[in-house]
Amino acid sequence: MGIASLTSPGAPRAESGHSPAVIFLTAVAVLAVVATVDAFTPFELGFSAFYVLPVLIATWGVGTARGLGFALLSACCWYSLDLASGRPLTHEFYRIWDTLNHLLSYSLVAVVTGRLKLAFQREQALHENLDLTLKNVKELEGLLPVCAWCKKIRDDEGYWQELEAYLGPRTKAAFSHGICPECAARLRTENERQA
Repeated sequence: MGIASLTSPGAPRAESGHSPAVIFLTAVAVLAVVATVDAFTPFELGFSAFYVLPVLIATWGVGTARGLGFALLSACCWYSLDLASGRPLTHEFYRIWDTLNHLLSYSLVAVVTGRLKLAFQREQALHENLDLTLKNVKELEGLLPVCAWCKKIRDDEGYWQELEAYLGPRTKAAFSHGICPECAARLRTENERQA
């Protein structure tokens, strides 16, 4: 997906509220700043760890795939600036080896950051579900006076109500009626006696 598709009016917003294009361009700007600072400092002063910043921004803001793209871009920038710095090496293989190590490190940062973001999003969703569930829970507390014979419940005003009438407004429970096996057997026995 190119920058043009990232800047379309219907493009989704990242969690931070910024569009993916803004996050992408921020990562590009941070990479440019790091590369510029690295270019104007002597090669003895290493800035390779700072190339991870645009990788982090891109991964957290617009996904692991773009973070891996910035890992590659950061490693290429580091290689180009190291090549231009004139750092003395006994063989060019060492510069390529260092670049591959940087690429691997930046890629691992992108993958781990992507996994952390997914875990963070899952945890946020669980918290939202928990909050919603807790809002829907109504808890009955204290002693409920229940008639030992008819099982009606006495409310706070002293009126006796059917179980369904008492629990209905206090919970979100819906009621259906049936007959338990013991009551069914007792009813059959009574009907047989009467017949």
